[in-house]
Amino acid sequence: MKENKENTLASAELRDMINHAMINKRNSEADEDLKSSIAKAMDKKTSTGKIPSAEHSKNSDSIHSEPKIKAEKKKRFSINMRGGWSLRKKTGVTLGFIFLALVLLMAVIVFLFFHYTGLLKDRDDSIRTEKPPVDSRDLVDEPDTLDEEAKEKELREMLQQRSKKISNEKVMNILLIGEDIRDTASQDRGNTDVMMLISLNKEHKTVTLTSLMRDTWVYMEKFDISNKLNQAYWYGGAEYLSEVVEDYYSVKIDRTVKVNFKQFIDIAETVGGLDFDVSYTEAVAMRDPMDEQNYHLKKPDGTDYIDLKQYGKDDSVNYYDVDGKFCTSIEYQSEEDNVIHMHLNGNQALAYARVRYGCGDDYGRTMRQREAIQQIISKSKKLSLVQLDELMKKVLPEVETDLEDGEIAEMLLNAFDYMNYDIQQLRLPVDDYFTMDFINSQSCLSLTTWQFQANAAMLRYIVYGDCKTVEEARAQYQKEIDDGTFYEKNEFQPPVSW
Repeated sequence: MKENKENTLASAELRDMINHAMINKRNSEADEDLKSSIAKAMDKKTSTGKIPSAEHSKNSDSIHSEPKIKAEKKKRFSINMRGGWSLRKKTGVTLGFIFLALVLLMAVIVFLFFHYTGLLKDRDDSIRTEKPPVDSRDLVDEPDTLDEEAKEKELREMLQQRSKKISNEKVMNILLIGEDIRDTASQDRGNTDVMMLISLNKEHKTVTLTSLMRDTWVYMEKFDISNKLNQAYWYGGAEYLSEVVEDYYSVKIDRTVKVNFKQFIDIAETVGGLDFDVSYTEAVAMRDPMDEQNYHLKKPDGTDYIDLKQYGKDDSVNYYDVDGKFCTSIEYQSEEDNVIHMHLNGNQALAYARVRYGCGDDYGRTMRQREAIQQIISKSKKLSLVQLDELMKKVLPEVETDLEDGEIAEMLLNAFDYMNYDIQQLRLPVDDYFTMDFINSQSCLSLTTWQFQANAAMLRYIVYGDCKTVEEARAQYQKEIDDGTFYEKNEFQPPVSW
């Protein structure tokens, strides 16, 4: 019994020793944990200047584990993207380049705009009192059929009760003026070979080309002179010519553009030349203006003459008459006057547009001018930017205009849209609404007050109204006359002799 009891006590002491050893081991591990926590706390104090609480110290490993993992992930991500950019950075750089390109583009556009507008010449509106030159070939051996004093009195009365000038913000009327090179050879400003009203209707999307006949007889109130319409430019420049056109045709002219024959050649050459149906009589008559052009262009005589042999006619039908007009015995637009479709260079196209004698006189000439302008508009659609730049550098230095910079910019920006507008044509005065007369050995077109009003109305019907052709305009005029609404609708004053 005693032996068993001793064994029992020994076993108990052994268990106590084992338990004590295990407690010491746990305490030792706890000491190590405590030491580790204290070390971390000291590190934290060094970096932040603060000592974390005991509770915070207990959880320090778990608190710092997430940022450490995220930092390692970021580090790994950065290593994987080495040599490339983030999506955000790529987008920012791309937008920056786009913005820079737009700024440079705008700078180029502004530079070119001011460069081109800087090439334009100021409009010459100086006043002249001396009489304009008269081409001897315009003189005729006919007795006067027009009473100059009576006609002047009638036109004075008409101007005293001027009709309201039609104007519309959707329509821009630009008077195109082309100088006669015979006059400008020794003068700063001559008469006008071309007077064409170009009406841009943005609402109806139409461009109307209206030729104004040079021989229309007018009274020029400012100078107290009666003469042909084209001489208004000689006396008072583009501004006064505009005033006269406004007074007689009751339309507001917004701006003017003056060009010379050399600019027309440059434009025609740039668009690749023009194509026309040229009759034999026109080919013969073209030699007369071409001689003048070759002289001023310093080209040899006969340059760019059309070969008449292709028409199958002998040269014996051509002759110079006593007045120096190059003519043919074949009648214009007769059966013998055969036509050939041909391509003309700039010099030839200008001669074709200037032909007057023996080819429909000014009626035929204004028709050919409108035909040429219409072709230029159509062919300009195909020009490249380089060609347009070359053209403007050639043409603009000799252009005189009162177009403002903002208007030029707007027209340039919308030029290709305008080129797609429907083109309409008109000639004033319209057939049957004038009288052919002779005065001071010259032929002229005389109009009464009601005839001026009729022509002004037909201009309105086409430019501002719904009429597309002269025939439609004539029909509308006659309808308003028949139903008695003409003067009310057009705000005209009936003439005394009506």
